[in-house]
Amino acid sequence: MKTKLIATALVTAFALPVFAQTGAPAAVAAPVASAAQQVKKDTKEIRQETKDIRADKVDLAKDRKELAVDRKERAIDQHREDAAVKRGDMAAAQKQEAKREAEQKEVKADKRDIAHDKADLHHDRMERRHERRERHEHRHEAAEQK
Repeated sequence: MKTKLIATALVTAFALPVFAQTGAPAAVAAPVASAAQQVKKDTKEIRQETKDIRADKVDLAKDRKELAVDRKERAIDQHREDAAVKRGDMAAAQKQEAKREAEQKEVKADKRDIAHDKADLHHDRMERRHERRERHEHRHEAAEQK
């Protein structure tokens, strides 16, 4: 009876550390799972930034088209003003000048929009580039640690 008790105590003494060690691989699996989650998160962010960049490109193209239309309208108004001055019709010339000045304000606003869109596009591209580089560096660091 004493020998069974001692044998049980010894088996228990040896078994507890073994059971405690089996929990260790689960702890190693947790960083791997979090690394996979991090990759998914990074990929999602990169895709969102790519989507933002595409939207900025579309907005930039739209603003450039508006600028071209406004410039054409301004040129037409300038031509009409010059024709009115040539005819001696000062009232019509002043009217066309007012229209041309309004078109010039629209041109300036479009140029400002284009500049903001370009800056936003540049910022988004740089942010995406930096995040890709960081992701690449983290991958290589993880590979080197293995």
